[in-house]
Amino acid sequence: MEDNDIIELYFQRLEAAIEETAKKYGGYLKGVAWRFLYSREDAEEVVEDTYMKTWNAIPPARPSALKLFLTRITRNLSLDRIRYYAAEKRYAGPTVILDELENCLPAPGGDAEDAVERKMLTEALNRFLSELDTTECCVFLSRYFYCQSLKEIEDKYSLSEGRVKYLLSKTRKNLRQRLEKEGFGR
Repeated sequence: MEDNDIIELYFQRLEAAIEETAKKYGGYLKGVAWRFLYSREDAEEVVEDTYMKTWNAIPPARPSALKLFLTRITRNLSLDRIRYYAAEKRYAGPTVILDELENCLPAPGGDAEDAVERKMLTEALNRFLSELDTTECCVFLSRYFYCQSLKEIEDKYSLSEGRVKYLLSKTRKNLRQRLEKEGFGR
């Protein structure tokens, strides 16, 4: 079934929307959650929560790219679960991946001013990503948005380990410089 047809099922409030979403994207979403959580049970729960959150978001939202919409929800739910486990000192997941970006991004805050700054940071990051060549952008997003391992990235883009490491290092360095130039210094 096509994405637009699945979205239409959500707008009609038919439970078949969730069934079709699970058929088309269930395995993929479990893979996304697994990369963050390294737990089959947690990944399955996050995917079930993704279906529920999608049900509550569509309508009114009408995503232009359903796969990306679902991925973003799954990723955010996975990160929420990591934060919960980290607060409870129960988890040691892919923090190494996120730590790689720590020197590039300012520390998050919680008030309204910080929310505005986060929005501006998001816009700056989107501008930066749009200026990267396709390979650099894909490698960067694979690592830091989809939380893929270096090996997965190597295989996916037919790159050597050294090339992947170089591209990630170079892109992080350029991101740090760009953000500092735009006033987002650490």
